[in-house]
Amino acid sequence: MLTLLIGIIVLVGAGYLGFVFYQRRTIKMATDVYENKRDLNKIPLDDEFALAKKMNLTGESHKKYDQLYNKYQHYKNQMLPNIDEGIEAVKEDGKGINFLKTKSDWQTANQAISDADSTLKEIQAGLAQLYDLNKQHKLALEELEKKYKRLREDILNKNQSFGPSIDNLEKMLSDIEGTFDEFTQLTKSGDPNSAEDVLSDLNTSTNKLESYMDRIPKLYQLLSKEFVDQVNEIEAGYQELKGKQYNFPNDKFAENIQGLRDQLKVNTNKLKTLEVDSVEKATKDIADRIDKLYDAIDNEFKARPNVEKNTQVIGEYVEHVRKQNNDLQLRLESLNKSYVLNHQEIENNHQFDQQISTIEKKYQDEVTAIQNGAAIFSKIDADQKQMIKDLGQIESEQKNLFQATVKLPQQEQSARNALAKFDLEMRNKKRRIDNHNLPGLSDDYQDAFTAVIREINHLDDAMNQPQIDIDDISKQLIIIQSDMDTLEEKTDQLIDDATLAEQTIQYANRFIGSNSEIAAASKTAQMYFDQKYDYEQSLSIISKALEKQSSGMFTKIKDDYFNAKKRFKSEKSDADDQ
Repeated sequence: MLTLLIGIIVLVGAGYLGFVFYQRRTIKMATDVYENKRDLNKIPLDDEFALAKKMNLTGESHKKYDQLYNKYQHYKNQMLPNIDEGIEAVKEDGKGINFLKTKSDWQTANQAISDADSTLKEIQAGLAQLYDLNKQHKLALEELEKKYKRLREDILNKNQSFGPSIDNLEKMLSDIEGTFDEFTQLTKSGDPNSAEDVLSDLNTSTNKLESYMDRIPKLYQLLSKEFVDQVNEIEAGYQELKGKQYNFPNDKFAENIQGLRDQLKVNTNKLKTLEVDSVEKATKDIADRIDKLYDAIDNEFKARPNVEKNTQVIGEYVEHVRKQNNDLQLRLESLNKSYVLNHQEIENNHQFDQQISTIEKKYQDEVTAIQNGAAIFSKIDADQKQMIKDLGQIESEQKNLFQATVKLPQQEQSARNALAKFDLEMRNKKRRIDNHNLPGLSDDYQDAFTAVIREINHLDDAMNQPQIDIDDISKQLIIIQSDMDTLEEKTDQLIDDATLAEQTIQYANRFIGSNSEIAAASKTAQMYFDQKYDYEQSLSIISKALEKQSSGMFTKIKDDYFNAKKRFKSEKSDADDQ
């Protein structure tokens, strides 16, 4: 029973403490809401509305002021009382134990304060905009007054530089000043919103006028002075050059000059109506057309000295190349009697003649045009440069052809010398072989020897033809020299094998009585030597048998032979040098 009583007392105590904590929390919530409301009163909007009212706003600006003031009254008369009611509701609910309703009232009160804060900021921003516009318009008013005064002075003091544009520029300035008066009136009467719209148009028009006043003097100077002087100068220069027998390709100077003057007139009228962008574009086209006419005159003026200098040079150059080609023709006709000309030498010579004739005809036609006063010097200058280039090319090819033909007699003599050398070398080979008193020669060696003799005879026949074909002879020389080199190697090999075989057999004969194997090898080797003339096989058989009997003996015989051969060649070379 006592325990139950104690439990009840504890529960009651805990409930009481919880209730006390809840009431304190509710009081704090209400206090926080109240403090948030106090922050709203820190913005002095009453004073700001009083200042705005002194601006004597009218029109759209006054409407905006009224909207802001009505919104402020709604804030004071409805939003603030609603906030107070919410705070009271939080306090009252805090006395009971309805936690959910207390929290809902607290959230509603805070949201009402947030909405009120946003409304105050909107009102304040709107008033600031009215102040700023009013201040900006006063500054703009001062700046525009200065600008219009300067523009009026420029138009008055520089009216000559604007040419036919002056009337419309003055009208444009007058219209802008009318708009400025409207802007001034709206600003002073307290309607900055309407004044802002007018100010935008006013700035656009003013900038346009300033741009025109900056660009028109230069354009008028071009159209009325610079271009006119240039066209007159071109016309005078053209007439002067025509009087000195200058001519122009596709001559349309008169039409172009008149077209330029018409274009100047049209664009001067466009300046009058302030079509400035169109005039600027046109002046670029006019400048390009004038530059082209200047270039045409300059080209002819510069070309004439070149033509006068090169005319004589080319005439002499044509004669030189013509004479050189005739000399080359005579030389080719002479050579063609003794040599076969395989490289179209005569055809190339004829082609040179045709090219020279073509250049000569054009040259004579242009000389006639110069004499008749019908020359277009720029065209002739270009033609003459090409003539000089073409004549140089012909001359170079003539020299190459001459160099090729001048070598034919030299090549013939070289071939005859080579033929004599081949014949001598073949005689020497035969003598070398005969000196060794060999029993005979193999079919293979005789075929190679005979083939070279046959090639030499064929070359000799070719050299004794009425017309010598140097190209064919050169090819034969290459083949014979190659076959001669091969035959020389075979001859050396044949003599070396025969001499060594003979020496080795002689040395091996001392072992015949005591060594039946060497006796048999010696007999076989002698048979290959005497009957088949296969000295290589003879040497192979006897050297192997001797090495088997006495190792290193054949190597010594061979070394002694080649050392002696080497000494003989060296002594012979020294004797030949002496």
